[in-house]
Amino acid sequence: MEEKIICPLIDSPIDPVDCMENQVLKEKSIPEKFKKKEKWKEICKNCKYQDY
Repeated sequence: MEEKIICPLIDSPIDPVDCMENQVLKEKSIPEKFKKKEKWKEICKNCKYQDY
């Protein structure tokens, strides 16, 4: 069983695969809950899990 990571976009645990998918999906395909913060792209790009 994979360990969950805390996503800074939603401040909640997610599966690592969700994190990886969000990094490669086109913006329109990323679930809205991950795009609620004002600078969500920058937050994601600078996240410590970016190379997870």
